[in-house]
Amino acid sequence: MDEEMKKLVLRKVLAGYISLAFLLLILSSPTSGALSNADTMLPPTNIERKVAIIDGGYVMINDTFTISIDLENNTSLPSSYIVGIPKNYSKNLVYYSAYDSKGNLLVEPAEKDEAFMWLKIFFPKEVEVGGNKTYSFTLMMIFSNLVSKEAEKTFRAFFPLYPALVKGANFCNVTVIFPSTAKVSQNNFPGDVFLNKTSDFRVLYNLTSPLTAYANISSWVEFWDPSFKIMRILEIRRKITVDGWGKISVTDIYDMEIVDINSINVILPPNSTDISAYDAYGRYAKGYISIKESGEYGENVKIFLSDKLPKSGRVRIAVVYTLPFWKYVGKSGWQNYELNINITKPDEFFINKISVIILLPEGAHILRESSSNDLLKYERVSYFQERIIAEYYNVTKYENLKPLSIKYQYIIFWAAFRPTMAIIGLISLAYLFLVFLKPLGKAEIAEDIPSETLRRFIEVCEERIRIISEIESLKEQSIKGKMSRRRYRLLRRTLDEQLSSAQKRLMDLKAIIESAGGRYAEMVRRMEEANADIESAKKGIEEVEIRYRRGEISAEVRRKLIEEYSRRREKAERTVEEILLRLKEETM
Repeated sequence: MDEEMKKLVLRKVLAGYISLAFLLLILSSPTSGALSNADTMLPPTNIERKVAIIDGGYVMINDTFTISIDLENNTSLPSSYIVGIPKNYSKNLVYYSAYDSKGNLLVEPAEKDEAFMWLKIFFPKEVEVGGNKTYSFTLMMIFSNLVSKEAEKTFRAFFPLYPALVKGANFCNVTVIFPSTAKVSQNNFPGDVFLNKTSDFRVLYNLTSPLTAYANISSWVEFWDPSFKIMRILEIRRKITVDGWGKISVTDIYDMEIVDINSINVILPPNSTDISAYDAYGRYAKGYISIKESGEYGENVKIFLSDKLPKSGRVRIAVVYTLPFWKYVGKSGWQNYELNINITKPDEFFINKISVIILLPEGAHILRESSSNDLLKYERVSYFQERIIAEYYNVTKYENLKPLSIKYQYIIFWAAFRPTMAIIGLISLAYLFLVFLKPLGKAEIAEDIPSETLRRFIEVCEERIRIISEIESLKEQSIKGKMSRRRYRLLRRTLDEQLSSAQKRLMDLKAIIESAGGRYAEMVRRMEEANADIESAKKGIEEVEIRYRRGEISAEVRRKLIEEYSRRREKAERTVEEILLRLKEETM
């Protein structure tokens, strides 16, 4: 009997432990912390999901939720609603918004768990319920880097097939829409997932009923499209220079990653003139630039990329233009000015970063307390001059960035300050020459550098950049086995000879410029430092690869070191490009 009692007690204890463990498992579920609130008490829901592949390489998903409200059975609309995105897609989410029939709804990211990223949509206190006792709202999401090139003009897109919901839904109807110029066949999508209802396969359907909670299923489609492009704008760097003589000069540098791109569209501020474009190989001919139209947000300009640039990879393009002074700068009194300029609405869907740098005339005093933008930063360029910097991150074409308004005081006589000081200096030097140095007979006064010398310097610099790029491309082809070692040595010897010749001419021109002193000599010095940084970064990457092959470092350490050296190289390359662009502007 005692033995039986012991077994009974042991069973109860074990049952208690199992129940406790089960309870702890439920409480520690990755969804319980974020979702164990009123949002889980949801009435029945129907979902219409539309997946659209957008030119540029983006995937747009519009989810329209229709919630049934039965007042007789005490079901009411909750204060908020939670929608999940599979965690492996969360890093690709670049934009989201929600709206109903009355306007925009507040959306905030909720807690993440091991499987999902959650977005919380807040409903207004008073909502309009339809005659069929339903309430509808839409969540729009944009994803990047979900479209990749598979073959020539053939692309594949991945996407989450369903939204993740806490309690599932009555049904989810999914529609996939291809670009208007795409061609799709029966083999370009999983036939067990999608149903085609059109003759050209460009609209696919999937109906799932019911949709289970916490759905985490992906799908894919392929298509052939000769005009589809993939482009990521990593940064737009806009430099606005206002001089004392009533001229506004602007340089926009576009840092992009492209796939199969031969042209780009840019939007410049209204009334832009003297538009020209450059890349690392030189200035574009007029036939490469086409002003498509003047729209609400400015001049819509199409630029055909140089054949020297790769059609796929990372490229940088500079667009230089001028703006009419009195359309962008207002004046009150005899020394008070205000610069007003809109930050151009992007033509491409998403831009990682926009940097705006404003350089006011030398001697201008910025009235900081009157500035309209809290994001402005101020840096001193020289004793008499400051620059203003504004930075914007994750900018989409749906946003209207706040215009920049800079108030400053400026006395027009400052414009003549430098020339006057230069004349005084020349007169002083001439006087010293006559009084003290003339008897010595051989002293000379340094002259300004001729424009032709600067042009030759720019041409040789661009030639050097081109040759180095060709050498790197040649080396990469050799490593991948795309050419024989004999052909590689022959072509490499030719390029090395060209590089040596360019280096010698560059040294001669640098000596001329440095001997004259002044700001050109300083620009050449900065360029030399940047080129040294580029070479140092390249050697660093080579050393990292050697250490990795020897097993001295792990793959993760290798990745981090290469990323660091690559950032240094890109920063130095930007410096070289900006200096060359500045020199080109001054020799135009």
